Amino acid sequence: MVRYILTGKRLIATFLVLIGAVALCGLGMWQLDRHYQRAALNARIAAGLAQSPVALETVDDLQSLDYRPVTARGAFDPTHEVLLRNRSLNGVTGYHVITPLRLSGRNEAVLVDRGWIPLTEASPEARRKFAPPAGEMLVTGIARQPETYVGGPQDPPLSPERPRLDAWFRVDVARIQEQTPYPLLPLFIEVQPIPGAEPTLPQPVPLPELDQGPHLGYAIQWFAFAGILVVGYVVLQRNTLRGEG
Repeated sequence: MVRYILTGKRLIATFLVLIGAVALCGLGMWQLDRHYQRAALNARIAAGLAQSPVALETVDDLQSLDYRPVTARGAFDPTHEVLLRNRSLNGVTGYHVITPLRLSGRNEAVLVDRGWIPLTEASPEARRKFAPPAGEMLVTGIARQPETYVGGPQDPPLSPERPRLDAWFRVDVARIQEQTPYPLLPLFIEVQPIPGAEPTLPQPVPLPELDQGPHLGYAIQWFAFAGILVVGYVVLQRNTLRGEG
């Protein structure tokens, strides 16, 4: 049988089947790797969320705070507020409102994602009614590391003709710093919903569920396709060989 599928024109077909099987297994390994990455991320998120809130001003290593509950005391500055594009809630497209919190006793601020608003309320005039309370307050939320460009739509660069962007595709703190007149901490805070509280705008959005995603199922499918391709080809050639015999 081996000699049969490796002779004549069948050698080319056998080679193509093997190449196809290797490619399908490669796709399976890619999905398996994504499954392991997702599991590691979920474990990191769960470990961070399980910790007690820490006061932001007491932490030296801000990079250690990803998905860690934090508190920050200061006053909001809506004059340098921005929006986060393409965010949906319950199937409705809108924006997230990102407002700097000027930290008490410091010349720094931290960006705070205060929640979701619909597209119809996104203009600077319309969202004045969602301005945060004036004066010093204590903000509690989840610390997140800055979002940087890894593909997809890109925020245009600032220029003398465009000194400021009101809406951004991602919370790129370094880029937003370019249009902010005071230093921003290299992280941002996501305010979380208060259980049982009446929904108000901006509406805080909970973190997504920590499921494993579809990657393991996709990996199994690709490996199965590779097996079906090889086994099917061998069965076909064996039946052909029997017919010739």
